[in-house]
Amino acid sequence: MGFGGALYAGVTGIRSHQNWMDVIGNNLSNINTYGYKSSRLLFSDLISQDKGNGGVNPMQIGMGVKNGSISSLFSQGTLESTNNEFDFAIQGNGFFVLNGGDKNFFTRVGTFATDANNLLVDSTTGYRILDSSGKTITIPYDSSVSATKTSSITLTGTLESTPSDSSGEVLLLSSALTYNNGTVANTSTDLNDLDTNTTNYSTNDTITVSGTLPDGTSFSDDFYYGTDGTTVNDFMNWLSNQSTTLNNTATVSLSSSGKIIVTSGTSGADDLTVTISDSSTDTSTWTDYDFLASTYTTSTTIYDSQGTGHNVTLTFIKKSDGVWDMRASMSSKDGSITDSTISSVTFNDDGSLKSAGDTTLTFKFDGLSTSQNVVFSLGTFGKSDGIYQSGKGSSVTASDQDGSESGNFSSFSVDTDGTLYALYSNGTQKKIAQLQIALFGNQQGLRKTGDNLYEQTDASGEPLYTTGGTGSAGEVYNGYLEASNVDMTSELTSLIMAQRGFQLNSRVITTADEVLGEAVNLKR
Repeated sequence: MGFGGALYAGVTGIRSHQNWMDVIGNNLSNINTYGYKSSRLLFSDLISQDKGNGGVNPMQIGMGVKNGSISSLFSQGTLESTNNEFDFAIQGNGFFVLNGGDKNFFTRVGTFATDANNLLVDSTTGYRILDSSGKTITIPYDSSVSATKTSSITLTGTLESTPSDSSGEVLLLSSALTYNNGTVANTSTDLNDLDTNTTNYSTNDTITVSGTLPDGTSFSDDFYYGTDGTTVNDFMNWLSNQSTTLNNTATVSLSSSGKIIVTSGTSGADDLTVTISDSSTDTSTWTDYDFLASTYTTSTTIYDSQGTGHNVTLTFIKKSDGVWDMRASMSSKDGSITDSTISSVTFNDDGSLKSAGDTTLTFKFDGLSTSQNVVFSLGTFGKSDGIYQSGKGSSVTASDQDGSESGNFSSFSVDTDGTLYALYSNGTQKKIAQLQIALFGNQQGLRKTGDNLYEQTDASGEPLYTTGGTGSAGEVYNGYLEASNVDMTSELTSLIMAQRGFQLNSRVITTADEVLGEAVNLKR
């Protein structure tokens, strides 16, 4: 190879390190370019000249260095929030698909916009974004949706298991009446046999019942043991029949668990209160028993066939342990409710829904000739996925319904699978399209075409078209852009190495030149 071998080897080193610095410079210049994937240059040695064998090993002298490959590193960049609804990013390996007329391009940068025809396009190139079926996507700015009448409402939340109100339409004795050390009392149980008695009643010993009637009138009356009766049933009959006590406005019953239940005779009259006290000395501890109620009220809007919303009040009344009624009501100016009560909404001991009566209520709205049935979904029997009973306090709400008024387009939303939904002023949504996502067997085989775009090559292989959330395609995030994955620290370190490599190869050239000069001087 002579003296020129080192000279030419130095030249290849300078050229290769110059290319390396070009790659590094391009990486650093794109450090703030959204979606940019940094490039990496790999060196490869040139062919070596064979000088024979030296001992057992071949004698070779290298001819220098060349650039072996320049490839992109497709590591995930950080997703940065932009608060722009037309910005999209992919957390995964997929690419958005853009149509440039005669062929498709691929990008990691979802800086989209809409054109004059409301088509979703790339804001830089104007290329059209494709959906999962390979078609363009139109944002329906001028669209609207018609009104839909309510046919079903879903109720979710809890109803309290322990009554907490002092007044109500239905009053339950707070503790069960028992005798014989815990046996549940029945109607024939003698009052003297109750476990709470300390001394037996004598004839004309009194039990005082007082409270307020649903109309707000106060009352107080005495039950005389022996004269008015001696058993639980006698006491209950007296309680329900005394005009001076409850004014014939309530019914009295005994639950299977031994609790006296007082029910107002007027539907919706939730101001009834009852208190039992014992006027006799050392006879009973009626003060241990409170009459408590549970009434919970919420409301929802039901839409008629013309999309007019009607406010409907839903009142839950605890009828017994684990048993409730739900009653619907609305203003008479809105219409009437033919079947207004869902009765016997019953819960298991674990609080899950056990059973319920007919859950369909019939509404007749003013101005409309036909009635409208609405099904109330209370949940799955045996589960707590709808309404359930638990602890104290109630919080049932109408969490979902299928009715709405008419509405106009207001905005759009995007799921992580790339599905776009149009949102309307009435709260409804409609699917617009689903973004198409492309995957490649060899991402590094893609060719950069500028404007953050790639095109396929023989090396990349054909694209596999899919959607977000599928396999390695990744998830789509709206309002985010993927930052450049350039590592500044690594690039600056490489820049130092490239500079030193350039200097060293320059020194090889100058040294080889000096040696050649000495060889020329041998002629003298």
